Amino acid sequence: MENNDVKTEQLKKEVLNDIYAGAFSGIPSMILDESEVKNASDEEVEEIAKRYGIK
Repeated sequence: MENNDVKTEQLKKEVLNDIYAGAFSGIPSMILDESEVKNASDEEVEEIAKRYGIK
């Protein structure tokens, strides 16, 4: 179970890095996704990562 938690946290970090990079590069609306990612369940993180093309 802890292994899944670690994987989910790593996936969250990857998605957040993409969000921050996009916001910094001139797409400020991406920062709105930050709270969605931070509050997402494991399954939701997987779906968000797919939207960003990470998984």
